[in-house]
Amino acid sequence: MHVIIGGCGRVGAELAEWLSGSEHDVVIVDAGGERAFDRLGAGFNGETVTGDVTDEEALRAAGIARADAFVAVTSLDNANLMAVQIARELYGVEHTVARLFNPQREASYRKMGVHYVSGTRLVAKAILGELHAGTFPQHVAFDEGDVEIVEMTVTRAGHGMTIAELERSGYVRVAAYQRGLRVRIAKLDDRVREGDVLTAAARKGAHRKLGEAVANPLTAAAASRQG
Repeated sequence: MHVIIGGCGRVGAELAEWLSGSEHDVVIVDAGGERAFDRLGAGFNGETVTGDVTDEEALRAAGIARADAFVAVTSLDNANLMAVQIARELYGVEHTVARLFNPQREASYRKMGVHYVSGTRLVAKAILGELHAGTFPQHVAFDEGDVEIVEMTVTRAGHGMTIAELERSGYVRVAAYQRGLRVRIAKLDDRVREGDVLTAAARKGAHRKLGEAVANPLTAAAASRQG
């Protein structure tokens, strides 16, 4: 997988080392040049490009035309948003993730279908989770074990199911769900509706056990816009 990372701060450098160590083709872009790239450890075996993450010339030098994934993790929300939009809309990059510092912008990012990871989370691990197709957005990924705190959206297939029915597989425990502007603590006999956003503790692989009843919130939003 050819991955471009925009921003060589602590998170960008950590992510670049993990991905290059997993035998992915990694290019990291930063306007700070060699001083920024000094953060990269000896384990990094990818390439570096000096330039702004929103500059198309720098992105072309990084191989944006053949990129499978693009991650923007600079310290500026606007730059991260613009960079992933360029990657997705102009170059058709399939997997894009932006780091987000301002939580008040989360609703806007969702409406635009932008995959994001909040600056308050375990950022590098959460971004790795976002890059793997079929998973749900993480709020927390624990260092040990296979349990994550995730979000999932109820689909048409899951409309009318009870919380107990969703939890029957043993792979998920729903803590709360958002319907419109209201957030409710989940009870076993509550029936969910299409579009509800669930916050749950889930074992890795839960998306396969839950079938078509739930989906990644951003994937569901994109499908809704296309429909």
